[in-house]
Amino acid sequence: MVLKYIEEYRDGVLARAIVKKIHSVSKKKLRLMEVCGTHTMSIFRHGIRSVLPVGITLLSGPGCPVCVTAQKDIDAFVEFAKVKNVIVTTFGDLIKVPGSRSTLGKEKADGADVRIVYSVFDAINIAKENKDKEVVFCSVGFETTIPTIAAGILMGVEGKIDNFSIYSANKLTPPALAALMETDGVKIDGFILPGHVSVITGTNAYRDTFEKYNIPSVIAGFEPIDILQAVLILIQQNEAEKPALENAYPRAVSDAGNVKAKQIMNQVFEICDASWRGIGEIASSGMTLKKEYQKFDAAIKFCMDMPDVPEPKGCACGQILLGLKTPEQCALYKNKCTPMTPVGPCMVSNEGSCAAFYRYS
Repeated sequence: MVLKYIEEYRDGVLARAIVKKIHSVSKKKLRLMEVCGTHTMSIFRHGIRSVLPVGITLLSGPGCPVCVTAQKDIDAFVEFAKVKNVIVTTFGDLIKVPGSRSTLGKEKADGADVRIVYSVFDAINIAKENKDKEVVFCSVGFETTIPTIAAGILMGVEGKIDNFSIYSANKLTPPALAALMETDGVKIDGFILPGHVSVITGTNAYRDTFEKYNIPSVIAGFEPIDILQAVLILIQQNEAEKPALENAYPRAVSDAGNVKAKQIMNQVFEICDASWRGIGEIASSGMTLKKEYQKFDAAIKFCMDMPDVPEPKGCACGQILLGLKTPEQCALYKNKCTPMTPVGPCMVSNEGSCAAFYRYS
C-alpha cells in the first residue's frame, strides 16, 4: 500500500477497511509488542486498542528512553545537580523522574542550576556562555538521538569547549529485543519495530535478531494507518506461520539506514554493556565515548560512579517494560503514582506506558 499524503494515513474509511480485514483474518490469540514509546502514545491517542479483536493484545515494550534508564543513572543526574558550579542540562522528561532520594526538579527548586534543553547543541551554547562553570548534559536516548550527541561532541572538539561533558545513558534497540526473547515469562508473538530508530539503523539492524528468534517483525510509522497495517501484517504472518522481517515504513526507512549518521555515531562512541530498568544489564546494548573523546565524559571528569539500587518499592515499571504487566496491574497506579506524584518513570515520560494509560484509558 503506497500513500502519498499524510492525510491519507489518517483516513477513516481506509482505517475501517484495514480493521475489517484484521477481524476477518484474526483467529489466534496474539501478544504483539510495540517497541517504541511514540507508537504507544499514538496507539492510545487514536484508540487503536479499542478496535482490535479481543484476542489481540498490544504490549508496550522498552522503547521509552527515559523509562528504561536505570535508577543509578537517574541518581547520577541528581548528584551532578548538587555539584558546585555545575549546570545540568536535560530533556524535560527527566526533570520529574524520581531518583533514590530526589529529582532534578527538586534540586532545581532548591537552587541548583538545572536547565531544560531541546538538543545537545543547546547545552553546548550554554557552555560557551558560561565558561566559568561546567555544563553536564544528561544523554538519554536510542539510535535516533545518539548521532546528534556525537555531532555535539565533535563540535566541542572543534570549538575547544573544555567545560562541556555528557553522562551517557544511551541505549541500542536490537540487543533489548534479544533480551526480551531470553527473559523467562515473556511471551511475544510479534514486534512492531520503531520507526524513528529504524530511520537511522535501517532494516538490516534487526536481521540477526530475527534470524535467531524467527519472530514476526514489522517496522512501522506512527500514523493510524501505519500502525493498523503493521498489526495486520503481524497477524497474517502468525496465522500463516510464516514469520518475516518486513519494512512497512519505506517512505522513511531503508535497508541500510542513515549511513552518515551511523558513521558519526561510531566515530565518537563505542559499544558497551548497559543497565536497563526492569531488564538489568544487557551485553553490548549501550554506547560510551571512545578513549580519544573521554575528556567529554562527565562520569570520568567528576568520578561519578553510582551504585546499583533497586527500583522504587512497589513500582512495576520494570515488569511493564517487559510486557509482564500492564499499568493497571501495578498497585501504585492511580493510587500513589499519578502524573503529579510519579513513583516511576513510566508515569513521567510523554512516551511512558503508564502516562499513556492514565491519559487515555
